[in-house]
Amino acid sequence: MNNNNNNKENQEDTDKILHFPELEKRNKIARGKEKEKEKKENEREKLEKEYRHRYRMSHNNTSGKKPFFNWQKIPPFSRIIVLTIIAVHLCITFFMDDAQRLVLYMNFGFVPAYYSGTIPWVWSAVIAPFTTAFIHGSWIHLLTNTVMMMAMGVFFERQFGARITLIFFIFCLMSGNLVYFILNPGSTTPVIGASGAISGLFGAMLLIINFSGLAGSQAQKRGPFPIIILWIAVMIGIGLISSDTAWQCHLGGFLGGIGLFQLWRKGKVRF
Repeated sequence: MNNNNNNKENQEDTDKILHFPELEKRNKIARGKEKEKEKKENEREKLEKEYRHRYRMSHNNTSGKKPFFNWQKIPPFSRIIVLTIIAVHLCITFFMDDAQRLVLYMNFGFVPAYYSGTIPWVWSAVIAPFTTAFIHGSWIHLLTNTVMMMAMGVFFERQFGARITLIFFIFCLMSGNLVYFILNPGSTTPVIGASGAISGLFGAMLLIINFSGLAGSQAQKRGPFPIIILWIAVMIGIGLISSDTAWQCHLGGFLGGIGLFQLWRKGKVRF
């Protein structure tokens, strides 16, 4: 009787034991998991390799090297301005002699004396405040304004779009002309170039950098006025050193860009 009871108890204990797969079966399962893991790892590496290849192809040119200059990334307005001033300068350089260039400068450059009555009025003076931006006196002048427009114009246009950039460009150009006229109302020397407009975009860019904190927390605390005053001093200093530089246009455009941006930022003007 006791033996029967012991056998029952042993059977019950045996039933409670969890039965694991045999060693060979466990090894087989482990190998299967390792193969599955290895397969997933290979697939992941293959996908990463494909992504890296596509990334390189999208950023490289056909030769497999990254281009030094990517024209396609320049926004439309800045691209048009740059192409126009280059095309105009090429025509002036290769298709005009000195006498024709002088006539062009006097008719389509900004000449204050036309507006003050110092010299007789000409019909082209109506559009000269605009056309002056596309005329440059030398390759160095052209190169400087082209590079600056690529930097300032592209930065501004990517932030606010072509329409707002056009508004700022024209306003700053007119501001530069106005300041030059106020300080030199009887001048018969034509002022040419887009420097006033570009200076205005630069002034607005300084405010954007300062207000956004890109210049650092200390610069943001001090505000934009120290760098504005410094830049004004630099422009006047350059003008005093070089008689060929219309620093008044630079100053007027710079202040115009700062003023317009401040009014726009505070909601005083809307575009």
